[in-house]
Amino acid sequence: MARISSTRSSARFASCAAVAALVAASVALREPADACIGPMYTILDTTTFDPSILPDVAEGLYYDPDVPGFGGGCAPSCPPTSILADWRGYLKDTGVADEEWSRLLFKASANELAALGARLDGKRVPVPPGYESSSLWKVPAPQQKKVRAALQFVELARAVEPLADLTGRPKHPGTLLSDARNALAATKDPFLAQRYAFQILRLLFYQRDWAGAVAFFDLNAAAFATPSTALLFQARYYLAGALARGKHTARANLELARIHASYPPLAAVAAEEFKPRQDADWTETMRLARDVREKVQLWRIAGVAKDGIAAMQEMLKLDPKSNLYALLMVRELNRAESTGLDLDTGIADPKEVAARKKSFAALAAIAQKLIATPGADSVWLMQLVVGHIAAKQGDLGAARTNLNAALAARPKDPKVASQVRASLAIAHAHDWKFSSEEELARAMSSLDASFARTGSVRTEVRGELSKLYAKAGKIIDAELLRVAEPATPAEEAAYKKRWADVPFLKEMIARTSRTSTEFDRFLLKDAPTRANLERELAARYLVDGDLASAHRMFSTTTATSELLHTDPFVMHVVDCHDCDHETYESAKWTHANVAARLAELEQKARAGGEAGAEAALALGNALYNLTWFGNARVFLAETHAARTRDTRAAERWYKLAFDLSKNRELKARAAFFAAKAELGQLIGEQSYVASLPVPARWYPVVKTMSDTRYYKEILAECGHYKAWAGVPPPRPPVRKHP
Repeated sequence: MARISSTRSSARFASCAAVAALVAASVALREPADACIGPMYTILDTTTFDPSILPDVAEGLYYDPDVPGFGGGCAPSCPPTSILADWRGYLKDTGVADEEWSRLLFKASANELAALGARLDGKRVPVPPGYESSSLWKVPAPQQKKVRAALQFVELARAVEPLADLTGRPKHPGTLLSDARNALAATKDPFLAQRYAFQILRLLFYQRDWAGAVAFFDLNAAAFATPSTALLFQARYYLAGALARGKHTARANLELARIHASYPPLAAVAAEEFKPRQDADWTETMRLARDVREKVQLWRIAGVAKDGIAAMQEMLKLDPKSNLYALLMVRELNRAESTGLDLDTGIADPKEVAARKKSFAALAAIAQKLIATPGADSVWLMQLVVGHIAAKQGDLGAARTNLNAALAARPKDPKVASQVRASLAIAHAHDWKFSSEEELARAMSSLDASFARTGSVRTEVRGELSKLYAKAGKIIDAELLRVAEPATPAEEAAYKKRWADVPFLKEMIARTSRTSTEFDRFLLKDAPTRANLERELAARYLVDGDLASAHRMFSTTTATSELLHTDPFVMHVVDCHDCDHETYESAKWTHANVAARLAELEQKARAGGEAGAEAALALGNALYNLTWFGNARVFLAETHAARTRDTRAAERWYKLAFDLSKNRELKARAAFFAAKAELGQLIGEQSYVASLPVPARWYPVVKTMSDTRYYKEILAECGHYKAWAGVPPPRPPVRKHP
């Protein structure tokens, strides 16, 4: 059973390969990891508070210990959505179609751009293919100069792209840098000025002129400031990269904090790059902060990168009304929720439990202080967090009060409504009263796939109720609610005994017919279906040797029956599970017709004679093959009889075949197959056997069949028997010398 390790340790992921790549404007070399062997459980399984409830937060900033870094971002250039939106606003009165401008920005070649520009200048040059009906030719006269200037900028930006590389030797930009500087000086248009400034900054950066890039940004701060917020923060990201590479760590970190706090598309990569290398760096960065707002920004990015609880406690000293608490609060809540839990058993390390309680208490204290602060931001979220923590701790009254307050503050927010229902269901499960069945069931039934933590909430609620119902003696409901394996050897023994009990299985099946209440429907929704339980009972009958009842279950109920893709009546000297599945992949056999055939064979075997002996042999073959040693173990898969190694029923039928028949070839087969069944029973439930035991009952019987053809097959294929029988290996042929 895989355990979820402490989420306060380093990120957990296994990597097949890490590909080093220099990201264009990054502060440090990053190595994205290809996580090819992940943990058994993900953050979706270990947390019940949905972080997507946060507005305007990049998904890469959600807490996830299994993702290296912060899950990505859009550096060095963000998706074209914001770029296109900027251009759409700029060109809205020109008549240039959005689709066409997108093509010009991202796909047109340098030759096409040059030809289009020349045509707009009135020169008689051929129109590039595909642009014959371009909306460029329909621009009103007063706007033609604007469109031409925009196209000139695109020509320059396209020429810059081949130089955007930090992996090799820097490429000299030739006259591009002076052309861009001249264009910036000449334009009176703030929109184009900002874009020319951005291209100049990129050129300086990719030439490794770190000091020049910083100086240029500082000198042209006004040009970078407007009109595009997206472009401003992309420029700041280049600035941070230049500062870091120029060894100005403190200011680089301050720029990253500004980006992180104000521009979600780059917030995740900014947090990843934020690396005060020494205490002196942090002290100097704080000194450079211009005001309280920037100091709070620094604490928030430090909280994302390191310790969110400690960061929020420092932020409270500076500004309890800041709007920067929400992300840290939800990240730390998710971190605390997922600490140390083993979802297989529901058992956590006591130290981890104590750490989780401590984190919950600290988070609740911070949230309550913010709730009590007049004018504090996102009070509704803090109420939701306090309510959720109370729910996890089984304080239904406090949970209900805070959750209802959050819902009243955000009555039209569907994510808040879903989280309130989920948290209330958790509160009921941890403060359980059987009179609450219907209320809990209604809360759970209202959750759907749109709520990102539906699965984990269901697991927690059903797991908690399963333990409580078992404790109250409601074993049938407890088993239908079960989501975890038994936690102790004693529980496991009782669990196995229950599922091997026919009356218990019948009660389970009967319980599936009660669906009148909301709780009944909740109970059965994620429980084994009636059809699966009926197959479970049929499998139990079969393993217990009640072949007629197994046949009746498949023929008169909805018990699930599927193709087995093997032939369970085929037997070999040496078993080969995969060979038989390949050879008999198209065989007709299903759960139902195998059970029918076994019931038919049982009647023939009971009748005696040679026909009875043949039937008994076939029965032994099938019942052996249904065990873990045979080729049809798939028959019992997805039932509690799966992986059974009990071969006694097969041995009994082989003995009957041996006793009934007077045909020595059949008797030889029956004796050897009985020996195989005896060997399976000797191995039993052992997971490892150093050396094969000897089937003492049947090997001597097999030896009495030494005059048969089948005996020779046994000697040829079964080394274990051959060694026991003391048959010497064949002598090598004597070579005659001339």
